[in-house]
Amino acid sequence: MNPQSLHANRSVEPEGPAHAHEFRIRTAPALGHTHHMLLYTYAVNGTGEDGHIHKFQGHTLMADGSHFHRVTGQTGPAIPLPGGKHYHEASGELDDEPFQPKGGYYTTMLSVPRHVHGYAGRSGPPIGTEPPEW
Repeated sequence: MNPQSLHANRSVEPEGPAHAHEFRIRTAPALGHTHHMLLYTYAVNGTGEDGHIHKFQGHTLMADGSHFHRVTGQTGPAIPLPGGKHYHEASGELDDEPFQPKGGYYTTMLSVPRHVHGYAGRSGPPIGTEPPEW
């Protein structure tokens, strides 16, 4: 393979700094309870003007100490804020299977019926970006 074809196949470096976002969301109620979610997105390069999205995965905090749910998803596109920052919105449903930690792993809670919680919220501004003077 010649050196010119190697360079031709390289993708262009994305614009904007690599960054992540934090979400703090409370789920919709189901079976008489809600969950709190503290999520961090996977880092991507982007700005408030380019429409980039982030993927995320995580789990809820325990509801009354009894169970948690897994969550995966992706944000909506970047929404610009004054000063060059941006945020994202995310919504969806949690995995319907309730889990409980069990000595280094987790197990399905058979005593808690399967149920779905919806969620919707917006992220904070970008985190993890390098200072401009770097």
